[in-house]
Amino acid sequence: MGWREINMNRSKPRRDVAVVPMAAGEDRGAAVLRKAVAAALAAVAEQGAADAAFAAGYLAGFARREAQKHGLDAEADGGAALLAELGAQAPDGLKHAVQALQLAPRTVPSSRAALAAADALADAGYLVGHLESLCGTKRLLAAGGGAEAYLTLCDHAADRLQTHQPTHVLRLDPAERAVVRAALVRL
Repeated sequence: MGWREINMNRSKPRRDVAVVPMAAGEDRGAAVLRKAVAAALAAVAEQGAADAAFAAGYLAGFARREAQKHGLDAEADGGAALLAELGAQAPDGLKHAVQALQLAPRTVPSSRAALAAADALADAGYLVGHLESLCGTKRLLAAGGGAEAYLTLCDHAADRLQTHQPTHVLRLDPAERAVVRAALVRL
């Protein structure tokens, strides 16, 4: 085998395979939600403490996007199954904030989420968690430095992926930016 053949093999795109372990008798949707919530909890644990309501919303948004990667829209049932799984797996420090989460149809249209959290901080966390899962970053949980500086960090997270997917709109849209701006005033 010559150098060119070896090099040609190395340049083939890597195949990504998503594995969702299922327990005996468990349906696929429940297994996907369990895996998605575990990924969201790992992202929160990696980043450290934040406002509980913001972190709870972040968990829900991150988990929702992780579930979408496996073809499951956790908003389809009003988020009930997602919130139930979050409540079951949430650590003690976030359990109360997660149990207080309520998702309802979004009044102001968003390009990503059809549901919104009732609490403004949780809703901002929901949008940011979704963005972080989409972009593959883990640095936006700590909401400090003012609203405009924080939105710039969100833009930087999206820009990293934007170069690979130029036709997609990855940055927070104007309605989502307004939600995050209004919530960060409270912090």
